[in-house]
Amino acid sequence: MHEDFGTILNRGFKTWVRNLNICIPYVLNFFVNLVLYVFFFAILGFLFFNSASGNVINLSTLSNEELYSLLVDGFMANIPASIASILVFSLLGLFLQSFFTAGAIGMAKKASETGDTVISDMVRFGSKNAVRFFLVNLLLTLILLAGIVFVVPGALTIGNLSGLIENPAATVQGMGTLVLGILAWGIYVLVINITLSITPYALVIDELDPLEAIKKGYSFFKENKLDVFFIWIIVVGLAFINGLVSELLGSENTLISGLTYFIPILILQPLTTVLWTRLYLTMESRELYDPYELLSDPDDF
Repeated sequence: MHEDFGTILNRGFKTWVRNLNICIPYVLNFFVNLVLYVFFFAILGFLFFNSASGNVINLSTLSNEELYSLLVDGFMANIPASIASILVFSLLGLFLQSFFTAGAIGMAKKASETGDTVISDMVRFGSKNAVRFFLVNLLLTLILLAGIVFVVPGALTIGNLSGLIENPAATVQGMGTLVLGILAWGIYVLVINITLSITPYALVIDELDPLEAIKKGYSFFKENKLDVFFIWIIVVGLAFINGLVSELLGSENTLISGLTYFIPILILQPLTTVLWTRLYLTMESRELYDPYELLSDPDDF
């Protein structure tokens, strides 16, 4: 079943409206990671601010300079434990995000094919795809980090940055090369982000291995460049508008600031997940439901 771009947007929006529960994986991911990082900062705080005598220091009695010095000393005295904590909590957070995001994509797939989805779909698709989703996220991160090669020539030309740190206004040989390298890295990240944007959806929908999902994402982009680019523009545009509203109005209104903070979780992420999912399914000629054919109310959560 092939749909034109306008139909994808129209029916994708109607699918999202009919299945607002697709936001639940993103809400759960937010709160679970919030709890996780509370524990993370509690552990770091214990490592950094515990005195040599074993007594916890009262931070309210310290000046900013003393607090900064204590933080640096605490990190230097606990480098292995600090690095291990950062690594463990980062990977655990990424794995939890992989579970919930895979679950959300699975819910969007079910909703696009049948018209309705339930929370059990999140658990089923999340459990089935979490590990592979986690691995493909790591691979994509490594691919993005590979762009650091653009920065290396400028960094080698500059050498020691201590002079620039001490005097930012000073002219440093090779700075132009470094700036061009950073710019090239940014363009590289942008291209990779667009080119492989469908990769997570291919992995969950077709239950592919990480490498197969990356290959499928790239081949899908080559065959549907404009459609992928237009949805990417919509996703970025919605995020930009939300950020702009938050910047212009949120600083003066706590309610607006709170709304713009949760809009991505409650609306933007679920909606764009449905759009990406429907784009992939229709371009792969899968059977999708027509919102106008379903007159019954959606199932309960």
